[in-house]
Amino acid sequence: MVTYQNLQTDLLQALDQHVDILKEVEDIETAELPGFLFMMRSLGFMLDRAALVLASKDDDEMYYMMFEYYLLLNELKLNLAMNFSYATLQGAPLIDTVDRFPNTYEKEMKHWWEARTGLIVEETKQTIQLEEI
Repeated sequence: MVTYQNLQTDLLQALDQHVDILKEVEDIETAELPGFLFMMRSLGFMLDRAALVLASKDDDEMYYMMFEYYLLLNELKLNLAMNFSYATLQGAPLIDTVDRFPNTYEKEMKHWWEARTGLIVEETKQTIQLEEI
């Protein structure tokens, strides 16, 4: 069973990884800038509420935050692979940078969401499956 502390650890590691990227970047080639900016904006959006969620110590907020984080992390990886496969950061592909972000409880958070809402997260589409509209 996933606990608040498990999710907190992943979230703190994600924040630390994000800060490490900011600290370690020495130079960005002009051709690499669009991919890098896309990645950093995506990470900023994904982690925007992290400090507030950590400070609130609210289980529901943490679970929802991490459900979104894991889905968006997967989406970021797909977008980088499709649109910025050429982009590197200091000689390493951007996808390698994003692969270092934790995704430990992705499946558990999808199951949590489905149990909580009754909606099914479609694995191949990153959308919610609707039986009937």
